Amino acid sequence: MKLSVTIVNYNQKYFPRLCVEALKKSKTDFEFEIIFCDNASTDDSLQYLRSAVSSGEIKLVEPGKNLGYGSGHNFAAKVATGEHILILNTDITVDEDTLQKLVDYLDAHKNVGMVGPKLMYNSGEVQQSCRRDFRFFDLFIKRSFLRKVWPFKKRYEKYIMFDFDHSKEQEVDLITGAFMVMPKKVFDEIGGFDERYFLFMEDFDLCRKTRKAGYKVVYYPSAVAMHYHKRLSDGSFFKLLFNKISWYHLASAIKYFLKW
Repeated sequence: MKLSVTIVNYNQKYFPRLCVEALKKSKTDFEFEIIFCDNASTDDSLQYLRSAVSSGEIKLVEPGKNLGYGSGHNFAAKVATGEHILILNTDITVDEDTLQKLVDYLDAHKNVGMVGPKLMYNSGEVQQSCRRDFRFFDLFIKRSFLRKVWPFKKRYEKYIMFDFDHSKEQEVDLITGAFMVMPKKVFDEIGGFDERYFLFMEDFDLCRKTRKAGYKVVYYPSAVAMHYHKRLSDGSFFKLLFNKISWYHLASAIKYFLKW
């Protein structure tokens, strides 16, 4: 098997079906498998996944509880048989040639430990899916009015990479966990996702571990995917103080900066 696609689902409604249907339309010269980890969903998405298992479209692992994002992918990766692993969000659809281009890229660049495509919103806007290494204060700036005030605005724009050329292949510090492709041996070598993170920051941590192990992280815009994305942590800093998801973000940020 050339590629294993791992996807974590938790009450994602119709997105798993859209994701699988797009993957199945991929034109590749290799075989790939789709593995879902369902984190104890209670909506119709779980019923769909179980029916997709019956039809032979996917594999499904059910830990019986919500493991979180990184741990869910680790759980799915335990049954993966592919030479490469694609870590994918449920709310992403691929073009017909996306998988082929990314696998070909990894096969041709043995010093690359992770590659990500250009992600597009359905509005036609390019997602800013890369980040530079950052400090805790950068996250505070991003969630507060300071991002609009000089000189913090300049610092914010550097972190978000407003100056980034999304049409150019290049090595980057960090890419979003919505879509990452890695050689499975690299994923295993660095121990997969750090399971101390329940949600948020686990993707940046994985990038840091990949680079620490001596591999490159690359943004590769020749491959394109569509992201039907709504940020879980949207909103001002003060509004987020009363949002449960934001507390996951804060807890993960503290763990991240204590580690790195």
